[in-house]
Amino acid sequence: MIRVLASLLALFLLSSCMFQYAKGLGQIQQERYEEATYNLSVALSKAPNNPAIYFARAYSRGSMEQYSGAISDLTKAIRLDSTNADYFFYRGYYKSKLGNNKGAIRDYSESIIRYPYYAESYYNRGVCLKNLGLLEDACLDFNTAIELGDTLSLKYKASLCKE
Repeated sequence: MIRVLASLLALFLLSSCMFQYAKGLGQIQQERYEEATYNLSVALSKAPNNPAIYFARAYSRGSMEQYSGAISDLTKAIRLDSTNADYFFYRGYYKSKLGNNKGAIRDYSESIIRYPYYAESYYNRGVCLKNLGLLEDACLDFNTAIELGDTLSLKYKASLCKE
């Protein structure tokens, strides 16, 4: 009987967690980021080892320009699942928003290791390299991003890179 009750309690908590998670995702789609962050926090209190919930809350926080909180959430997601290229990409993006170009470059590089066809990672890493004055390396990234279909890199290639 105790095992049955424990299983039912676990199922209830999981379903409650998923309800809060789904509600938070819906609020992100509606750009209701404060409410989304709240509901995702509630979901995390019930399922603290779910990297997808940390990722969603990071996105919500980042959308409110709470970059440090977003980075913290992504670091937790990465500790739980270090195989996801998106986690590194977004952590790099938020680091770049805070002016941490070197940290962002490291994260974009990790993203590329996990998914070498991630054009946005090459583009964003190229921007950070450009910001640090590393133009040759930046141009290599812009060229790779263009080869992968990125169009934003074209303006940098035209103005910074030698043919």
